[in-house]
Amino acid sequence: MSLSVVYSSDNNYAQHVGVSMISLFQNNKAFTNINVYIIENNISPDNKNNLEFICKKYNRTINFIDINGFSDRLKLNMKNPISINAYARLFLSSVLEKGIDKVIYLDCDSIINDSLSELWNKDISNYYVAGVCDTVGNNTKLRINIDLNSAYINSGMLLINLEKWRKENIEERFIEFIDAYNGQVFHHDQGTINGVLNEKILLLHPKYNSMTPFFTMNRDEIMQYYMLKDYYSEEELREAINNPVFIHFTPAFVNRPWIKGCKHPLASLYKEYLDMTPWNGTDSYEDERSRGEKIVAFLYNNLPFRIANNICKLVFK
Repeated sequence: MSLSVVYSSDNNYAQHVGVSMISLFQNNKAFTNINVYIIENNISPDNKNNLEFICKKYNRTINFIDINGFSDRLKLNMKNPISINAYARLFLSSVLEKGIDKVIYLDCDSIINDSLSELWNKDISNYYVAGVCDTVGNNTKLRINIDLNSAYINSGMLLINLEKWRKENIEERFIEFIDAYNGQVFHHDQGTINGVLNEKILLLHPKYNSMTPFFTMNRDEIMQYYMLKDYYSEEELREAINNPVFIHFTPAFVNRPWIKGCKHPLASLYKEYLDMTPWNGTDSYEDERSRGEKIVAFLYNNLPFRIANNICKLVFK
C-alpha cells in the first residue's frame, strides 16, 4: 500500500519538516511506499540535503515542488511568505500529477504518533476533504459567510480528495473566493477551504489533529474560551489526548517545543525525534512573543482557568 503526503515549508521550518517526517516514517512502516511532496519556498540546499537524507534512510521518496512555479496562480499581491506557503495547499490538484487521486496534507509543526492507515483508507469519495473540527466560534464562520451549523475544520491535517477537486474545478473556486475578499480571507487558506468546501466536509475524530488546547484545557474550558456552542465529547477528547495519531503543536499558551520554556506536555516527543535528525543538537529558539502574550500565557498556565479567564476579560477587553 502506498501513501502520499504533502508538507509546505520555507527554510525556517525545514527542521520541523524533518522531525515530522521521522515520526511519520517511524510509525508507518507497514506502508510499502511513502511518497513525500514538499512545496518549498527557498529551502536551502543544505536543508534539502538533510530532508533527502532522512527519506533515503527509510527508503522513502521525496519530491520538492518550487512554490515560485505556481504562486502566481493566486492572482493576488501577497507579499507575506507565510501566507504564500499556507495558500499553496489550495493548488495540490494541479501541482501533483493526475495519478494521485488523494493525499494527506500535514502541517510542519507536528508529530505523527501512530499509523495513518485507518485514515488513509477512509472513503471520502463523496467529500472534498476530511479534517478535524477547529476551536472557532460563530464569529469566524460569519467572517467567511458560511452557515453557523456548517463544519469548520483546522487545515493543519487534511485528507484531500484530489480527484473530486479536479473534476469540479475547485482551484478556480478557491481563487474566486480569495478575490471576493480582496486577498484578505480570515484565517487565510483555512478560511478559504472552509468557505468553499463547507457543504462536503467529512469531520474526523479529534485524534487525527490533536491540537494544543486539547492538552491544556478540559472540554468545558475549550467551549467557554472559544465561545463554542458544541464540540467533541469528553470521551473523544480524552482519546485524542491519550492516543493521538497526529499531534499538532499549535501555539496556544504553552508555546511550541522548539521554543525555550515550552510547557506542552508532549514537548519531549519533539526532542526525541529531533535527536534522530541531522538537526540533532540544535539549540531551542528564544521566546519572541510580545509582553502581553507572555502575561496571558503566565496567567493561564499558573492560575485556575476561571480566575485567569476573568482577569483577561477585565484587562484585555
